[in-house]
Amino acid sequence: MALRATLWALCLIAMAFFATWQLRGGHTGIDADILSLIGQENAAPNGPQTDIATVRHLLANDGQQAIFMLSHANRDTLETAATDFAGRIAALDGTQGITLPGHNDNRFADLMALYGPHANSLLSPSDREKLANGDAEALYRRALQNLYSPATTLSSQSLKQDPFALLPAFLSDLGAKIGTGNDVIARDGQFYLPVMASLSPDLQSSGNDQRWVMDANAALQSVTDATPGLTTAKTGQIFFAVAEASRAQSDVQRIAIIATIGILLMIGLVFYSPIPLLGALLVVGSGLLAGLAAVVAIFPAIHAIALVFGATMIGISVDYALHYLVLRSAAGSPTDRLRKIRPGLSLGLLTSVIGFGALSLSPTQLLSQIAVYSIAGLVAAYCSVLFLLPLIPARDVRSSSPIRKLHDGLQAVLGKTFAPIRVRLIASAAIIITLALAAFVIPGNNDIRQFGHGNDALIADAGNIADILGLGGSPVFIRIDGDDPQARLETGEAVSDALTPLIADNRLGGMIGLSDLIPSITRQTENRDLVATGLYDRFGAALSDQLPVTITAPDKDADYIIPDDIAARTLPEIARLHSGGSDIIRLRNATDIDAIRTALADIQNVTLINPPTAISDQFAAYRLWAWIALGGALCVAAILAVLRYGFQTGICVFAAPAGAILFAVLGGYAFGIAQSFFTTMALFLVFAIGADYVLFLAESRNGTHDDDTRLAVLLSLISSVLAFGLLATSSVPLVRDIGSVIAIGLIGAWFLAFWMTAPTGDKNNAQTQKQRGQKQ
Repeated sequence: MALRATLWALCLIAMAFFATWQLRGGHTGIDADILSLIGQENAAPNGPQTDIATVRHLLANDGQQAIFMLSHANRDTLETAATDFAGRIAALDGTQGITLPGHNDNRFADLMALYGPHANSLLSPSDREKLANGDAEALYRRALQNLYSPATTLSSQSLKQDPFALLPAFLSDLGAKIGTGNDVIARDGQFYLPVMASLSPDLQSSGNDQRWVMDANAALQSVTDATPGLTTAKTGQIFFAVAEASRAQSDVQRIAIIATIGILLMIGLVFYSPIPLLGALLVVGSGLLAGLAAVVAIFPAIHAIALVFGATMIGISVDYALHYLVLRSAAGSPTDRLRKIRPGLSLGLLTSVIGFGALSLSPTQLLSQIAVYSIAGLVAAYCSVLFLLPLIPARDVRSSSPIRKLHDGLQAVLGKTFAPIRVRLIASAAIIITLALAAFVIPGNNDIRQFGHGNDALIADAGNIADILGLGGSPVFIRIDGDDPQARLETGEAVSDALTPLIADNRLGGMIGLSDLIPSITRQTENRDLVATGLYDRFGAALSDQLPVTITAPDKDADYIIPDDIAARTLPEIARLHSGGSDIIRLRNATDIDAIRTALADIQNVTLINPPTAISDQFAAYRLWAWIALGGALCVAAILAVLRYGFQTGICVFAAPAGAILFAVLGGYAFGIAQSFFTTMALFLVFAIGADYVLFLAESRNGTHDDDTRLAVLLSLISSVLAFGLLATSSVPLVRDIGSVIAIGLIGAWFLAFWMTAPTGDKNNAQTQKQRGQKQ
């Protein structure tokens, strides 16, 4: 026994070092991105993607950008401060590049090199409209003004490629659509300037996102302190994710500390001795260590919510320790005491593994992490009970303990509710039928916006930046499907034509699609025809007389510009406007969704997608999956219970955790808790822990340690409700709802476990007399 204890202790020490090395060394990050809660559903590589896969792709790209807005009443002071700040941000590890107004000359040169040879194929909407309406003279006069302007940047090459100055108008319109942040905005006596940082794709997964945000905030504060009158705002997914992770870490510490103190206080009030406290700490600590080590070994990043949830392992793993610790010293040697509880302990572990194993099949990585954490933690707690607790001297429960007196009082009250087996079978049938009805009747609420806490300051900053600079984007976008890239571009142009009137009516703030960057070949051909007939045929000779170079009409057989790899290197925006085999049109300030949907009604292969709605719909589908999986787990549990205890007793034993689930569902609904996918998955924990209660009682009801088991179950309830009840105080709504549902369900599990396994009639009286004799 000593050898096994030594080997197990060494394993725990190794797990502690490994988990510390992974987390402290940055090998495993802490993720708080809500997208991590969504499975990686992907369609064929070159085919249309599902809505949720497109949402993931676009938001992941958006997550690689941080936007800062600096404001001051003096433009020169503002630009000086912005240049200083941009230099500080550029120097941070994890920053790939900086976009700053007035500092992007190389960007303009790259665009001219890409678009210049195709200038006659590219027209801004206003230029195209003028040519289509026969107003080419306005463009001719603009070309003359540009030619004789003192600030002109024309060269012989640009004059040959674009003598009518069509490309600057196209680029100006494109820049307004993209919102590149190349302009300083003046409003109400203030100047506003954007500084945009592109981030390393692995910044968050590497665990360095918190350091980057901390350093960026320090740089922002330093520039603000050095520039009186400077105001700032910031936005970006990285700021929201780090804020949520910090909040979750704070919850972890608070919950773990309070739960540990509460459970230790409970054990102290039962035994009046520090020795059982040591045993409980060993089991709890081993569960936490093993669970954490397993998660960091399997996943490159742990979700913050999984960390918060992992803290509740304190309330679960201590149950195993309690069933051993409450056994009387007169029960025999440590081996004899273990023999008494091993069947119930093993069956409890088995059902818990079944319940948490169902979590591991979840499409969301968050619940897979919780499943791994819980299974590894409970197995470790089980091993610690077998290998470590026998080395701890036994201490008996004090009869004067207030919790012992509470237990005796509750037993007397519960004894008055016990019923014959026939009544229990009827109740079991009612539980099963009502649970099935509740699954279908009680409505679900899977709105993604209810899951996170949010940060008021960051939300306000994001709104200001979107309102003043037009940056930060809108969550609503349009996906264009189709196998032919040119057909998708033509569809994009049709969408743009259909939605342009909504911009004029202020029902849509703006839009940008791949066809705005690279027009379709059909559109380029039309543009060449308009330019040739409207400009060159009418004004080409007149303009040529004013130029030092000879100009020629567009070559209608010249190569077209296409969205290939060369264009993508110059225009990284292409990646933001393409996903799988689909093109994307991003909408800005979409205030009238119904009008947009109506405008798109007659265009084929177009889907209007609202990311919050798409994610919520995905969680609704997950919730359906969760109920199916829960039904499967209950069926397995029913079969095992019948095989173990016979039909009648087995049905009653099975009805206890099933009733606990029903209690949680109805209780959560009564208290207004959203019936989401995550609260449904929390029912798996109610099932696993409730099964522990009834199995321990069922296994001990004919043994001499039955009263000890009943006390242990009560102590388990107190510890579990304490741990999960503390989850209900979390600042993260998702975690709060999960904790509330579990705490409600476990109270029902405790009552039903006693009620379904209690003896009846004379057997009950005999059992009561036997327990009194044991106490004496």
